[in-house]
Amino acid sequence: MRNLFLAFLAVSLFFVSCDSGNKYTVSGKIAGVTEGKVYLNKLNGREFAKVDSADLVDGGFTFTGTVANPDVRYITIEGERASIMFFIENAKIQINADVAKMKEAEVTGSSSQNLYKSFEEMLEDGKVKEMELRARYKEAAQAKNQAAIDSVMTEYDALQTERNEKTKEFIKANNQSVVAAYIAWPLSYQLDVNDMENIYNSFGESVKQNSSFAAKIKAKIDVLKKVAIGQPAPEITLNTPEGEPFSLSSLKGKVVVIDFWASWCGPCRRENPHMVGIYKEMHDKGVEFLGVSLDKEKEAWLKAIEKDGLIWKHVSDLKYWDSAAAKLYGVNGIPHTVVVDKNGIIAAKKVFGKELKAEIEKLLN
Repeated sequence: MRNLFLAFLAVSLFFVSCDSGNKYTVSGKIAGVTEGKVYLNKLNGREFAKVDSADLVDGGFTFTGTVANPDVRYITIEGERASIMFFIENAKIQINADVAKMKEAEVTGSSSQNLYKSFEEMLEDGKVKEMELRARYKEAAQAKNQAAIDSVMTEYDALQTERNEKTKEFIKANNQSVVAAYIAWPLSYQLDVNDMENIYNSFGESVKQNSSFAAKIKAKIDVLKKVAIGQPAPEITLNTPEGEPFSLSSLKGKVVVIDFWASWCGPCRRENPHMVGIYKEMHDKGVEFLGVSLDKEKEAWLKAIEKDGLIWKHVSDLKYWDSAAAKLYGVNGIPHTVVVDKNGIIAAKKVFGKELKAEIEKLLN
């Protein structure tokens, strides 16, 4: 491990020493397309925001400009859904791609991109192993061989743990690069708030100040600390399907299960029958549910409530992932539950089925 750390550190320092110039030139050639518009984008939340545009001429394009610090950008082509992710910095960057295989684009000239490529290469063996495990799981599931399924899942968990440890080591070895923050952001979804904070604190000051991904990690830490187990549940006030405002605080004195879900969420819909069963069994004992939907369309929301028989209180601002309540509670994936005790204190999070029922029973006793 020590040798791996030193190797990545040396690579990082070499890339820093090679960075020069005060503007970028991003030139590209995309096979399979000769004309149209190409866009340079950055990520704004979950959507692309256009930074610049250019005309494709014989499949080629060029962007020029400056960036204060290396950052992540995306190339998209008008009419095409796929994108090319790359690290931009003030350097001459060349992109070669095929319109049918955009994610396999070759990017050269960016030292940050080279560092990220070394990270991907480090994980390549694990990706091959994961594909093998997926095939074995499918075979075991088709044969209804539970022992084989359990064996595969044990191996998968070990593989995931190994991958996470390698990723943490890479982040630590390259904590002066914005690449580290970019890599840490998806990893943060698998970490508790303390591990997340340790990673954030390991970043160099320049990364903390200049990386949008470091900023997102810090914001996530701040939110999750406010909604940690043992903290008062923040107030939620949103409209019911009838258009009337309803507040979480009106349910104080009862055990409350806040259920973040949406009509378009397959796992949520599959979990709903279990939720209905628990609600029917526990409601008369002093338990309330509050469904908080991340839907965009009111009609789809109402149809799902009716079809799934969700006979408890429901609220939504119909803002999808911009849901005020979801942001307040640091919800990045659904279904997501929060169990609140009779005094309005968060007692459990992300529990379902038997585990959810057990948490409720503890609070009722």
